[in-house]
Amino acid sequence: MSLRNLSDEMLIADTKMWNEKEEHCTRQFLRHINEVNRRRLFCDDQTGSLFKYIRKNFNKSDSETSRRVLAAKTLRHVPNADKALAKKQVTLTNLAEVSGLVGNIKSSKRKNEILESIKGKTQIQTREMVDKITGKKRATRSKSHSHSDGSCRIHLTLVGEAAKDYLFVKEQLSNKGLYRPEEIVGHAIKTTAESIRKRIMGIGSRKSKVTSNSRYIPATIKKVVIARSGNKCENCGSKYNLQFDHITPYGTGGESAIGNVRQLCSNCNTRAAIVAFSQQKMDLFINQS
Repeated sequence: MSLRNLSDEMLIADTKMWNEKEEHCTRQFLRHINEVNRRRLFCDDQTGSLFKYIRKNFNKSDSETSRRVLAAKTLRHVPNADKALAKKQVTLTNLAEVSGLVGNIKSSKRKNEILESIKGKTQIQTREMVDKITGKKRATRSKSHSHSDGSCRIHLTLVGEAAKDYLFVKEQLSNKGLYRPEEIVGHAIKTTAESIRKRIMGIGSRKSKVTSNSRYIPATIKKVVIARSGNKCENCGSKYNLQFDHITPYGTGGESAIGNVRQLCSNCNTRAAIVAFSQQKMDLFINQS
């Protein structure tokens, strides 16, 4: 039947009904993606993260996806938030704004106090409350643009300790003739990248010399694996939070040999462990934040 033929009263009633169904479906969606996250099932889809999985499969914008991922995270840390959402005491945006805060708090009582404090609040009011509790002013979100020549232009605002550290580094690097912001940031990134590469390769670590019957992987093998993988997760292609993984787990007799070592992101590594050792066992070790 065409909506044009509905009476005013019926149209209003139907609109309210569909809104209730939408809110119910949203809560169910949050519960489901939390379970997908617990099992790291997005790795089977080779997306590597819950955000990318939702973005790829459910036709949602970046902001819609981010809001749901962060709100779901709050539900994991504050179970009572689900009831508050059902009663319309809080919104997805409220829950998303406090996700980082409650994720760093151990006390269940304190988490519920924060939940109570955001009931009926707007996004701005919630954000101001979070900033007041943490004592940190929210930095402007950085924007980056990649160019065809390989360069990358970044717009960002540094606040607090980050701003102080930048000024300190700037002062120290002026002695090396580095004055421009791009020179200073470039030097810092290069230094950090070299340090990370050395850590990944195990350079300077005694464990890098351990033989293949050890859990630890020698630097020579890591170098070969990195060259093979292109320094990306060999399952989803992510370049972040990379780890070395035994294809046949060390706990079941797998060796630290080239043919048994691969590079995975932390999520795909966790998913591999779940498949190998069971969800129940890995729930004892998995960080659900």
